[in-house]
Amino acid sequence: MLVIAARPSQRGFALPLAIFFMAILTLLVVLVTPLRRAITSRVQRWWPEVRNSLVSLRGSHKLMLLFGGNLATEILFAIALGLFCRGLGYDISLADLLLINIGVSLLASFIPVPGGIGVVEFGLTAGLTSAGMSSEAALAAVFLYRLSTFYLPPIWGFFALRWLERARYL
Repeated sequence: MLVIAARPSQRGFALPLAIFFMAILTLLVVLVTPLRRAITSRVQRWWPEVRNSLVSLRGSHKLMLLFGGNLATEILFAIALGLFCRGLGYDISLADLLLINIGVSLLASFIPVPGGIGVVEFGLTAGLTSAGMSSEAALAAVFLYRLSTFYLPPIWGFFALRWLERARYL
């Protein structure tokens, strides 16, 4: 077993470095007048919109709609992935599918690739193989899933947008 330990001089270096950079940034904002004016003017422009958004979320029914809609979306995407897995002969539980789908969504949000192209496919394939699928079947299920939920919808969305524009709804 290979164990790599950090040298004593590297331990605890990240936190002081982050504090140092935050202090430098704060000093720049306080001391440089044009930068301070630019930031305060943007905050003054955005603040009414932010306040209206937060006020509109005060109602508990709106928070329930927000969180319930997000929960329903995650469940429906996990069910769609599960249907493709079942179509290829593998039965994976909804809990596993939710864990895989939410975990991969979180991972893809940290990696700056538009739409998570490649990252999501890799993560879903790795998750499905760890849940018991063969790598070939997992890759096929992931490609079918991503094709139906990410790559094809813009095609019919384009035609729907054109129809809405012609009918003068937009």
